[in-house]
Amino acid sequence: MLATSKINLRLSITILIACAFELILQAQQADQVFYNGKILIVDSNFSVAEAVAVKSGRISAVGSIAELSSRLGPSTERFDLKGRTVIPGLIDNHMHYMRGASRWRFEARIDGVTSRAEALKLIAAKAKAVGPGNWVFVLGGWSEQQFADRPGGFTEKELDVAAPDNPVFIQKSYTRAYMNGLAAERLSRSSRISPSGRSQERTRGSSGGRSFSTREIISRATQFLPQRSGSERAEDVAFFNSVLNRYGLTAVYDVGRASDGDFTPVEELAKRNDLTVRVFHSLRYRANNSREADEAVSLINASKPYGNNDWFGLIGMGEHIYNPAHDSSMRSSIFGDEIWNEFEKLARAAAEGGWHIHEHAMQDSTASKILDIAEGLNKEHSMHELRWTIAHCDLISRENIERAKKLGLTLAVHNKTAKPVIEGRDSPPISWMQESGIVWGLGSDGAVVSTVNPFHTLWWVTSGKVFPDEVSIRTPVSREDALIAHTRSNAYLMFKEKDLGSLEIGKWADMIVLDRDYLTVPVDEIREITPVQTILGGRLVFDVEK
Repeated sequence: MLATSKINLRLSITILIACAFELILQAQQADQVFYNGKILIVDSNFSVAEAVAVKSGRISAVGSIAELSSRLGPSTERFDLKGRTVIPGLIDNHMHYMRGASRWRFEARIDGVTSRAEALKLIAAKAKAVGPGNWVFVLGGWSEQQFADRPGGFTEKELDVAAPDNPVFIQKSYTRAYMNGLAAERLSRSSRISPSGRSQERTRGSSGGRSFSTREIISRATQFLPQRSGSERAEDVAFFNSVLNRYGLTAVYDVGRASDGDFTPVEELAKRNDLTVRVFHSLRYRANNSREADEAVSLINASKPYGNNDWFGLIGMGEHIYNPAHDSSMRSSIFGDEIWNEFEKLARAAAEGGWHIHEHAMQDSTASKILDIAEGLNKEHSMHELRWTIAHCDLISRENIERAKKLGLTLAVHNKTAKPVIEGRDSPPISWMQESGIVWGLGSDGAVVSTVNPFHTLWWVTSGKVFPDEVSIRTPVSREDALIAHTRSNAYLMFKEKDLGSLEIGKWADMIVLDRDYLTVPVDEIREITPVQTILGGRLVFDVEK
């Protein structure tokens, strides 16, 4: 009897050990394994691996094919990368996302198109797609100098030829607008704006003694965009996300305005698990004067920062915490004490509440004043913890880069391939940033003032050129440093460094399979790189073959 009991005990222990071992094997077994690739991990060593394993949407192992063979199980999906290069999902640290999502479906986009003839073909194709009588819009992302065959703005005649049966309205940033005869006629009827507002030389229209600025003309033209229901807005967001996935974007930070639209459609998609881009945003409010600034302070005090999860939500404040402190690299922008006092009031409320600020500063004088305020607040509120970001940095000095680094601030640089070259200096001075060791990241500032394609941005900072082929930055950065800036550094800027930005173990499996090798193609081909697949949390969200 005793012997039988011992045998049964040994058998039970053996079964338990076998079951435990089986559970361990199941825990190690990957949901997906991506192998036979050149996988750029973008860790601190810029490691390259042959394969990565994914479990529950996160990277569970990195290494050679042989090293990951133990992760394979009967239910593991296996993806042969066929030698292609893989990089982490690209992160845009500064996009006007909701504005782009609400408009993209109705636009002909000519971002990065260096042939005027090709741009007109795209406009004609959009007119054919929407049908006679419907509006065709090009709402930014391009510039007159990008056409190698014939630079310059569009004439009414060539737009009439491209789309004889459709009103066509073309916006160049916020400074110029072009339109065909039908668009001018409709605008004139609806708003009494004279057709004189439609040419490059005459970007101000007039009627009845009143002068209309280009911004007013743009505002009136965009009123012809279709009004959308709640469900249609969700469809528009999903459509825009599919465009961003096609470009290799997997996360964005929307630093836009309340007028760009609320985030209800994004929340709806998140609840349905239908988001294919991780969408984070800044706090929305108006602050154009002292009264509105006081109201904003009350909102800041009543709100909490970092109200987000892995997919969606609030991070901090910006890009204009006080709108009158809005500068430009194209003109001198010196603000008086009355403006900076209101700015500091909002900045103090932010620091006291633990808020991150992402603030627009193109001129060095603006950056200097922001740093003055940050240094004063740093005595009571650690900037190393708040990680405030100075954005754009077009004309920032070495001195202010060093001041920002000492405080623990970060810098955000945004695509200028559709902006004129600033003669005599690098704008922005990315080599100074890289040499200083400060954390700096790349974004688009799309979709009006620039292209949203991140490979256009990577080409810009590695070649130093803007479209079509003009040198803008004389001292560009390496491909490795540029990729870090568009991935790992941006994750840090957005307080997501534990989950995003590289393909290290434990982070979300957000990655892109490329059609060519980012590290070895001629530098001018970087702008032509196209993702073959985009993977978000281990899930395929874009496949060029499908």
